[in-house]
Amino acid sequence: MIGFTAPWALLGLAAAAIPLLLHLFARREPPTVVFPATRYLAETARVHHRRLTFQHWLLLLIRTLIIALIAVAAAGPTLPSAAVGAHAPAAMVLVLDNSLSSGATVDGNPLLESLRRGARAILAAAGAEDALWLITADGTPRKGTAVELEAIVGRIGPEPRRLDLGAAIESARQATAGRGSGGTTVVLSDLQASAVSAVPVGPGALVVVRPEAEPVANLGIAGLAPGRQPWGPEGGRVTVTISGAGARNAAIGVRVGERPPRQHLVSAGVVVSLPSGSIPPGWWPVHAELEPDELRMDDLRVGAVRVAPPTRATWRSDERFLGVAAEVLLQNGRLVRGTDLTIGSLGSGPSIVQPPADPAGLGALNRALAARGAEWRYTDLVPGSSATDSNPILGRHRILRRYGLDAPGRGSAITREILVTADGAPWLVRDRDLLLLGSRLEPDWTELPLSAQFVPFVDFLANRAARGEVVQLEAAPGELVVLPPATTTLVRDGLSRPIGGGEGFRPSELGLAYLLSGPDTIGVLAVNPDPRESEMERVGDRTIRQLWPGARVVGLRDAGTAAFAAGGRADLRGTVLLVVALLALADAALAGRLPGMQPRKSGPAS
Repeated sequence: MIGFTAPWALLGLAAAAIPLLLHLFARREPPTVVFPATRYLAETARVHHRRLTFQHWLLLLIRTLIIALIAVAAAGPTLPSAAVGAHAPAAMVLVLDNSLSSGATVDGNPLLESLRRGARAILAAAGAEDALWLITADGTPRKGTAVELEAIVGRIGPEPRRLDLGAAIESARQATAGRGSGGTTVVLSDLQASAVSAVPVGPGALVVVRPEAEPVANLGIAGLAPGRQPWGPEGGRVTVTISGAGARNAAIGVRVGERPPRQHLVSAGVVVSLPSGSIPPGWWPVHAELEPDELRMDDLRVGAVRVAPPTRATWRSDERFLGVAAEVLLQNGRLVRGTDLTIGSLGSGPSIVQPPADPAGLGALNRALAARGAEWRYTDLVPGSSATDSNPILGRHRILRRYGLDAPGRGSAITREILVTADGAPWLVRDRDLLLLGSRLEPDWTELPLSAQFVPFVDFLANRAARGEVVQLEAAPGELVVLPPATTTLVRDGLSRPIGGGEGFRPSELGLAYLLSGPDTIGVLAVNPDPRESEMERVGDRTIRQLWPGARVVGLRDAGTAAFAAGGRADLRGTVLLVVALLALADAALAGRLPGMQPRKSGPAS
């Protein structure tokens, strides 16, 4: 059925009544008296009058039609059409997917270049009255003319972001909301399966432009994990996860700081752990890099590690098991003697605290903790035996005796201070520079001192937990990440940016940003590509139509014509104005033949 782009202009149809009103209210001629001598002339005039009357009514009809058709043309009449040449003014949003995967090289050419070519063809077919928007990987609709948007299309390149195509379609529909039946959304993308999310039925047409070339095989680095930190001077191990598809192998190099990279041969789905070797104390960047393939932007991943010197600690020699573990760490260079940390009892500074062997000393210990400003307290002995709950710090070990640990009034805020639990209850907690154990590290309290994990556990307490573990955050560009509450400054490439702790932050560029609390570096934010961008598998046409009901899928060659044809409305204004012109010519010809249309000369009455 016929529609209108400006239906309010149909109010102009009321003007079509003007010629009729002028005709009805025109001045009537006075009656005349016919003399016998003029009867023959009067009869001839009567016949001629009938013809003139018909011509006058025809002229009235033509002029009424002219005014009515001009009003209709102003309203912008359109007609549904599957193949549109000159289209009616339309609202259109181009979703141009320049996310990381669009940087893949196919047959020697970047995939994004073919998508840009399709976008240019669509913009070239746009008219001056079309309302146009462009959405790229950042997800923000930009409105502009065809020339302005074509300039943007020519400038953009692949970005290390991930674009959720379902969310982009929703944004496109919101941009064209309120435009009658809605605008047309055109998606130009490599249609990665991981980026195609479901979208409910919505207003307007949806055109999906699919590239002709098949997806390329690809390997990417999906993860880089330097493990728990800080490392000791002997270094640690870096774990790298490889994603992608295909049977090909590739070399990967892992470099910590300025040390020569460690090489390894990997394939899709492999997880490899490489040693770093000994490293001096400090903060060191970590780089993992694959040999180049068709998609370069996912072949590099970065992280950072903190290397700390051995802790300067003191301990009591009469502590049979804890003292022996400390001596082993001393001999292996993991501890040195000093006063920075007290192991086994509450000292004047940072301490690893055990409950007293005599229950009578518990009250004095709690009062000493309160004097230090600690919020945790020891409670009563917990009856019966239990076991530690397995976690990355400590495996499952039987607990024979333990005291309860509680922080009155802290509520859910204490959760982040609990490091190890036993049957779900706190067993090892951090309170500022103190570590509180629920059991003494002796065999009649727990089986842990008799296990192979005991010395590594004491090493963890002294060299990591007591110092405060390094905050390791990772995010993709554009992804929201919440910074630790203590954060005051973000440092990237030597540039500092003040920021409030606990705030949400969206990084925009790849690389490392160090988190500072005052003058102290407390962690690092590693910004790396979303690992899903390495998965080049595409969805089929059938899946697209299931996830995006009503979508029309076309090839890049048909992008220019299919985009506006999907809106389905041909512009009838030209046809209507042509009819107006023909009626105007008929009006001029007919008016010239009517003597009554000539100016009347006044004279004496007969």
